[in-house]
Amino acid sequence: VCSPALQMRCFFRSQVKRQDRVNARVRYIEGDMEEAEKTEWLKNFDSPPEPLTAEDKATFLKGLDGVSISSDAFFPFRDSIDHATRLGVKYVAQPGGSVADAEVIDACNTYGMAMAFTKLRLFHH
Repeated sequence: VCSPALQMRCFFRSQVKRQDRVNARVRYIEGDMEEAEKTEWLKNFDSPPEPLTAEDKATFLKGLDGVSISSDAFFPFRDSIDHATRLGVKYVAQPGGSVADAEVIDACNTYGMAMAFTKLRLFHH
């Protein structure tokens, strides 16, 4: 059984681009759209999916475990790690190089996450 967010692929209009589909899924999962934003969001679909309930979200989040997260730059603050633990993240990859690396390492250790420093920064602007 696949999650409602993954089942959304059945609702998209055929001309909706990949990144727009990704963004639409994020908005669907978060579900906190203003009216103007929802009007634009609805343009992605032939027929819109039913909204997720609080129970749907809780059930989905409980099932997340062993998730990986990475950054093409670095995690500048521990709050990303604090949030990631609520999403089942157990593995972190990042180039490192932030002045807050020690704080991020401490957060990973606190939550029992494995973190690898890739030393390869891909975020160049």
